[in-house]
Amino acid sequence: MQLVEQYMRLCARWPNETIGHPLDISLAEVASILFCTLRNATLTLKKMQSQGWVVWQPGRGRGNRSVLTCLLVPEDLILSVAKELVQKGEIRAARDMIDEYRVNFPVLGEKFSRWMNSQFGHRVKREKGSKGRVDTLRLFYSRPFAGLDPIHILLRSESHMVKQLFDSLVQFDPVTRRIEPAIAFYWESSKEGKQWTFYLRKGVLFHDGRPLVADDVRFSLLRLMEHSYKHRWLAASIESITVKDDYVLTISLHMRDELFLQALSKEYMAIVPCDYVLEMGEQFAQMPVGTGPFRVVRNDDSMLVLEAFTPYFGGRPFLDRIEIWCVPGMAAEAQADESLLSVMAMDDHRDTSFLAWSDVGRLEDCFQYVSLNGAKHGPLSHSEFRSLMGAIICGQALRQELQGTREHAVIWGKTDSFQDKREVPDSQEFVRIFNESGYQGEALSLYTYPDSDHIEDAQWIQKTCKEYGITIEIRYASPEELASPSLLQEADLVVDSANVDEREELSLREFLHAGALSISHHLDPHGKEEIAYWMNRMSCVQTAQDRKACVDSIMHTLADCSTFVPLYSNRVEMLAHPRLSGVSLDAYGWIDFRRIFVREKHKFVT
Repeated sequence: MQLVEQYMRLCARWPNETIGHPLDISLAEVASILFCTLRNATLTLKKMQSQGWVVWQPGRGRGNRSVLTCLLVPEDLILSVAKELVQKGEIRAARDMIDEYRVNFPVLGEKFSRWMNSQFGHRVKREKGSKGRVDTLRLFYSRPFAGLDPIHILLRSESHMVKQLFDSLVQFDPVTRRIEPAIAFYWESSKEGKQWTFYLRKGVLFHDGRPLVADDVRFSLLRLMEHSYKHRWLAASIESITVKDDYVLTISLHMRDELFLQALSKEYMAIVPCDYVLEMGEQFAQMPVGTGPFRVVRNDDSMLVLEAFTPYFGGRPFLDRIEIWCVPGMAAEAQADESLLSVMAMDDHRDTSFLAWSDVGRLEDCFQYVSLNGAKHGPLSHSEFRSLMGAIICGQALRQELQGTREHAVIWGKTDSFQDKREVPDSQEFVRIFNESGYQGEALSLYTYPDSDHIEDAQWIQKTCKEYGITIEIRYASPEELASPSLLQEADLVVDSANVDEREELSLREFLHAGALSISHHLDPHGKEEIAYWMNRMSCVQTAQDRKACVDSIMHTLADCSTFVPLYSNRVEMLAHPRLSGVSLDAYGWIDFRRIFVREKHKFVT
């Protein structure tokens, strides 16, 4: 802000000890310091005085000098203005201001972060003259939510938000592991399992007030099939969609697919309003409209704001408003006395103020891995070289050295197919593999995200491979760039993560078929053929035991191909205030906002 910068120039003229003390100065001197005209200097001083930053007493008559009193230490002023910006919702502007001045004021960033921490958690605003209340949950995240279009989402955080905003035809219950009604309240299939008829609830409303009809369902599924290279694998078995009337439609399949209902329950298959999507175009991703329990009222680079959707067919949430502030790099710990909710990493040295809080933790149902490009011409097309790389890049060694919240990787099926301990060959075998693969010390490219955990993993892999004579060049890419088929085909190695949610077989299909993930681009021809066989069989067999056998065969094939190395899964732990109820972590380490409510304080007399 220009006025802040001008105040800084004035204060720079004198040491901090003069703050609060009157100083003789002429208007001409002020104009010289501010590099402006006498008229603008007068206007600037009046603005500063109205803000309470200075006291300006202009001299009266010839020879009488004016008196200026600067009232605020520059660091305190910057912090105060940044707080005002945050309270007005201009978080990006506040962050930019702190970043601009933190070089000159080393503790400024720490003070701002401490104050920001106190702003998060549950807030209740009482309505004057009534017993009403507005419950707001305020959280923070490291990046804006620019892409909330179900067919284009990439990140787990985006998937979670889409679940709060949209519904699919059916839903999957992770506890019972059964398909439950959602937008469709009933469905039936033909004997051979190739035709499915769905009956839609009447009165389901989109956030803009329009009723949902069968044409919206057809539009949504066709849109995914035609415009989402990332997720169209979900609809690969769909042959045609026929609308009978506003509340009945039939989906015909090319072949029987035992995972079809699970596929329909995925957030990527959410139902969107056809007219609004066509009207908004690319802007739909930023201001989406769905049928879910919350609707978007603001979404920019400062914050995402959701409000409860009162007509929601599944029941209105208790929370009225959710604010997710974009605060890159902010520490995850929040002050226990200021916040009812704090998501943090495990820490054995917690402050005792947290002892009364509920401790909810779990391993994320996803894992970090390294993908080795066996489809690219070069040393990695040699299976023994990939196997050697897998032995060097050892998940156990990485976890032991980097530690943090990293634990043994949660993957599909039997994990004993994958080597977790480092067992590298002797030097003669190294030379033989290098010679036969044609590796001559050239740099192999490793692509990953510029997030802290990915950076640590990539640097560890680079350092470890160097010890064995293999050169790794790290290249960072955004999630959108790393989902590009051309980049994935170019990369020698990719450090990425994959989801293993409660729909185990479907998430394995996603890992192997999704165009945005590296494995589908890195398998060698033989591996692709073998896995395609087992994937097709898994879709056709009708018992869970037979599908589990297919999963084990697929994982055994992946291990033989030496195409990817599982590294670890993260442990996520959340501390929740004792009065915060409905809190549990989903497979992706997030909480379902619609379940949360806050109990009152009670003093029971016995």
